[in-house]
Amino acid sequence: MKKLILLLAALLCLTSASYALEGEDISFVKRSMMLDGTVEPGKTVAVTAPFGGVLLDTSLKAGDIIRAGDVLHTIQTTKVYAPFDGTVGSVGLQAGDDIAQAQERYSALMYIEPSSPFVISTSTAKASDVPENYIVHVGEPVYIRSTATNTRTGAGFITSVDNKNYTVEVTDGNLNLDEYVNIYRSPGFVRRTCIGRGRIRRGANVAITAESGTVYRVHVKQGDAVKRGSLLLEMVTDAVSTQRLPENEIRAETDGVVASVDVTAGETVVQNQRLSALYPFDSFRVAALISESDLPYVNIGDAVRVELTNLWEHPSLSGVVADISGMNTAESSDGEDTAAASYTVYIDFPYHSSIRQGMSVKAYFNEE
Repeated sequence: MKKLILLLAALLCLTSASYALEGEDISFVKRSMMLDGTVEPGKTVAVTAPFGGVLLDTSLKAGDIIRAGDVLHTIQTTKVYAPFDGTVGSVGLQAGDDIAQAQERYSALMYIEPSSPFVISTSTAKASDVPENYIVHVGEPVYIRSTATNTRTGAGFITSVDNKNYTVEVTDGNLNLDEYVNIYRSPGFVRRTCIGRGRIRRGANVAITAESGTVYRVHVKQGDAVKRGSLLLEMVTDAVSTQRLPENEIRAETDGVVASVDVTAGETVVQNQRLSALYPFDSFRVAALISESDLPYVNIGDAVRVELTNLWEHPSLSGVVADISGMNTAESSDGEDTAAASYTVYIDFPYHSSIRQGMSVKAYFNEE
């Protein structure tokens, strides 16, 4: 009878244990403990190119501490300059316009009216018979005299060359429209320097065009006087949002540390290419290993006191358990267990300016 009572008691204990194991909640008595850990970044933010172009020089390097608003990279835009002195004609485009669509609507991005209303389209066919007179160059100054009278003269420069044919823009003088003139290299109108003969015509407005892309900035307006080489507009080769045209200076959106720099100055990048990566300071956290035997005493949401191991004068920080990994970290490279199982506890804490990635910390749990 006594043996039967003992057997029933044993079965009752086993049944109770089975119910406890099958239940969802198992309570453990909290106990204080300390874990060693390190500061690590919680996330990596990629810095990408808003549009393609050539990168200008930068001193950015991995490990640099940056603040929100700091310039990280600068992409050079494509610049369009005035081909000669003149006045800006119609300008129908604005920043953000698609270049192909703008040109289809207005036939050009803008027009430049030459400062001089006169041009001469001619060739070297009637040049003096001297070998060097048969070769002319864009930008070369020339001197002009009427074939009807020596009293009407002028000056100009060559604006375009196509084999023997070339064009002269008249910039000065008292010449008349439709007048025939000789063109010389010598300001004294020496016969042997004559490089051609032509007729004075009215100069046409010159269209400023491009192939494709997006208008980035327009630097002139209708009626502006421009000099040769004046900046007219900037454009980028890619389609970009017209709602919020991105800056060509790419700035940091948050405080952090540079994790990597993936490009070099002078490199041509494409839209959305990764240029660098950042570790935001507000994502820094503590990672600490905990053994499987201590795991039941730590829960997500538990308060944790964090101390910087090597900065004794730094005040303690109040942290909280944000996550606990579900993977055993104590494994060899071939996947076999090498020690008792351990897991990573992640602790969020308020960032302080003296904290750096990789610093050693001590995390105190379940303190009274």
